[in-house]
Amino acid sequence: MNWDAAGAIAEIAAVLGVVASLVFVGIQIRQNTVQLRQDNLRETVRGTLDTNWYFHRDDAAFEVFRQGCNSFEELSRKDKAHFHSILVDLSFYWELTRGLHQAELIDSAALEINERFFLAILYTPGGKQWWDFARQTRPMPDASIDNLQALLDAPEKDLRPITELQPWFAIDS
Repeated sequence: MNWDAAGAIAEIAAVLGVVASLVFVGIQIRQNTVQLRQDNLRETVRGTLDTNWYFHRDDAAFEVFRQGCNSFEELSRKDKAHFHSILVDLSFYWELTRGLHQAELIDSAALEINERFFLAILYTPGGKQWWDFARQTRPMPDASIDNLQALLDAPEKDLRPITELQPWFAIDS
C-alpha cells in the first residue's frame, strides 16, 4: 500500500470534512440569526404593546395620557410623573428598537412603526412640552435625545399628532 496516496486521501477527506463543518456552522448561524431577529421583534413589540395597553386599558392612566397629550404643564405633579414614566418607557422601547435595527436584528418596518407612534405623541401640545422638559432633564441617553430631535426636525417627516392617529386621545372641545 502506498502510504503517500493514503495520506493524500486522508488530507482530502479532512479538508472536505472541514468544509462540510463550516457549511453546517454557517447554516446554523443563519438560522440562529433569523430566530434572534424574530425573538427581538417579539420582545420589543411585546414591551411597547404592554406600555400601550396599560394606558389604553387603565382608566386613570388613559386619562393622564390623554390630558398629558393636551398639556403636560397643566397636569398635577403626580400626573406629570405618571405621564413622564409612560413616555420614558416608550422612549426606551424606541431606543431599543433603533439599536436592534442598527445591529440588523430587527427589520425597518418595526422601527418605523415604533418611531411613527412615539413621534406622534411628541407632536402633541403636551408631548412638545414634555419633550422640552426631557431635553433639559435628560432622562435618556444624550444620543437618544439627539436622534429624536433630529427626527422631529426632519422636514421630510410627515408628523401627525397621536390625537389624529388615535382620535380617542383628543380632548373634546
